[in-house]
Amino acid sequence: MTSYYFLPEDFAALQKQIKQIRGRIRAIGKEMGESCNEGAETFHDNFAYEDGERQQFMWSKRLNELLQIRQQARLFEPDENPLRVRLGCRVTYSDDQTDMETTIKIGSYLNFSDASSVSYDAPIARALIGKKEGDFCDAEICGAKRRFQILEIC
Repeated sequence: MTSYYFLPEDFAALQKQIKQIRGRIRAIGKEMGESCNEGAETFHDNFAYEDGERQQFMWSKRLNELLQIRQQARLFEPDENPLRVRLGCRVTYSDDQTDMETTIKIGSYLNFSDASSVSYDAPIARALIGKKEGDFCDAEICGAKRRFQILEIC
């Protein structure tokens, strides 16, 4: 069984999104019921009903995906002063090819709370995790080989 790691704030946001989707599915069901009472002779000629079916299918599928992820979720508490790149820390690295410095946060499997977060499952994060300041690492990003140096971990 695969585990999905979450920072506490992202796990709370996952819970909130599940609740919102459940509410949306209920609202769609209510709209579908109301559409049946608005004069359509059969539900086959009722666009609102058929659109509701499509939306319910789509949202139900997403809800099931999120419920499965939540079932396999593991909370992760980040270190205050990490010595190596790991989930929950911010890391600044330079790209040897462009000399650009970038700072990202190594985030949860699904990121909800921080726009600068990159999932720990993303190629760049997988390359950086476990490294310490001064280390170099190689990664394939968008099909291109890249080399990065870890400048700072916080």
